Amino acid sequence: MSDLRKVCFFCDEIIEGKKTLEHIIPNSLLGRLGIKEQTITGQKETQYSRVKVPAHPSCNSEFGSNYESRVLKLLDDLDSLYETIKSEEAAIPMMYGPDESETAMITTWMSKIYYGLFYYDLISTKDEGWREICSAVVMGKNFEYVRASYKHGHGFQLPSSLYVFKTNNANTDLMTLVDPSSILLKIGSLTLILCICDGYLTKNYLNGEVLDRLRDCVKQEDERDTGFPSHKLAFGEIVALRSCIPKAPKFISSNNQIINMSLSTMVVNPDEYYRINDQELSSARAEILREFNIELG
Repeated sequence: MSDLRKVCFFCDEIIEGKKTLEHIIPNSLLGRLGIKEQTITGQKETQYSRVKVPAHPSCNSEFGSNYESRVLKLLDDLDSLYETIKSEEAAIPMMYGPDESETAMITTWMSKIYYGLFYYDLISTKDEGWREICSAVVMGKNFEYVRASYKHGHGFQLPSSLYVFKTNNANTDLMTLVDPSSILLKIGSLTLILCICDGYLTKNYLNGEVLDRLRDCVKQEDERDTGFPSHKLAFGEIVALRSCIPKAPKFISSNNQIINMSLSTMVVNPDEYYRINDQELSSARAEILREFNIELG
């Protein structure tokens, strides 16, 4: 394996000349949120501002100009972003290319943060056990496809289920899970949750009235106790569901397009064949919420 400190995070090519370091979360956003010196806690504690990955100057500049600067503008109006993502969440395209929707922009950005965090840990951790976990994420097929998507101008993502919630609590929070691959990013009152590279499988189950009920539940808990981590409640429900879906994502890359085959099936009774086991879901929900230190009555 190449020394990843000399490999571009975005395009996977060796950096022959000048190397830049890309902030996984933009410095300007860290400053706006007042968390530059705060630490991400996990296997080790690292200041947000120190989490950087190697990149070609051109890749770094291209990602910043094409995506990050536009995302930062979207984050200037959290209420508008919330409503737009809600209005776009019913769409489940089978094929995708370059996409200007706000959902695609945010998905691309959050995918970059997710993989960037594991990439940074892989090149900096001294914990061999954690290094193996990070390596599995970074060397996995999905990240390979994500990089191919970037090279072809589609973004930095595979089809992934994005959810948005609002809370009264305005604290910043960031959480990632390895299995199922997912990330939560809370910026002020806005909570963004992304099921990474799930081929919209989670969105296929959690949508419409069911999603509205989850939002109502989060809102009720938030109003009952503003100190309650209602955003983690939403995250727990979503990743529990994702872990119980009896189907695996599948993608085909062809002619500069990525075709999402995750929702296709040859079975005659897909609703029954792919039904979620309620008992399994209940157990997964309880276990995940316990890990988040949430006990529901």
